[in-house]
Amino acid sequence: SFQRVICVAMSPQSNGIPSLDGWWGPPTATIDWCEENYVVTPYIAEFFNSLSSLLISAAGLLPLFLHRSLWHLLETRFLLAFLSVSVVGFGSVAFHGTLQFRHQMWDEVPMLWTVVVILYCLLEQHTREPRFGLPLSLGFAAYALFATWATSQQDGSAQWFSFHTLFAACELPALFLVWRFFAGLDASEVALRTLMKRGFFAYLFAIVVWLTDLNFCGQLQLLPAYSYWNLHAFGWHVLTSCGLYAMMLGIWYHRLKCVLEAPVRLVGLFPPRLVLDEKKA
Repeated sequence: SFQRVICVAMSPQSNGIPSLDGWWGPPTATIDWCEENYVVTPYIAEFFNSLSSLLISAAGLLPLFLHRSLWHLLETRFLLAFLSVSVVGFGSVAFHGTLQFRHQMWDEVPMLWTVVVILYCLLEQHTREPRFGLPLSLGFAAYALFATWATSQQDGSAQWFSFHTLFAACELPALFLVWRFFAGLDASEVALRTLMKRGFFAYLFAIVVWLTDLNFCGQLQLLPAYSYWNLHAFGWHVLTSCGLYAMMLGIWYHRLKCVLEAPVRLVGLFPPRLVLDEKKA
């Protein structure tokens, strides 16, 4: 049942597969994913999960690289959002590459701070000057600090439950605000509506894939060479990267064009990007 899926997903677990102890030794993280450990090289625990994590870093760095001509329009909040996503990706490389608890924190703690930054961007999206001001920033910082402590200073079931509960407490409101943002877009904004829709559903599908890989590992491992194309690497990481890139770019574009009245246009598909509208500049 759906309830059982959620209960299983909210508890620490091993994938039930005999694990080889490679360069990093026995796993100390509170979760060992469905990809078999050290099957490609003795130096990387989960090779494909680790490699695909670089896509998450790319989702944060690519907007900065592609939009060097727009850096003068880049507000601090979006700079922090893009950089935070890239840090999550590099932390995920370390986590999956070692399956050590300390490296798990390099993944999960940046996730907590990243979702707070993105939530701040969404709440302050529609006004030139901060709507909620310093209290919102301080409140989010305090929340992130508490979440960091609760996630990093516990282990076992308590750690697993703390991280996912505290992350979801910001992730779900952020997804709601993204959907409300999409629903409020003018029908004439065809390109932006398409971008946001694709990003939103890519992220939702990524969550479904994540739950599937987590809860049905035993069945999935019966498929040929599953560790080499597992859903966590080639589903969750790929779809999350695409979803985050699309949604963050769309939110930034809307703020530049509709709030700050900057002369920008949304162009391209692979990847979509912003350019200065020379006719209006």
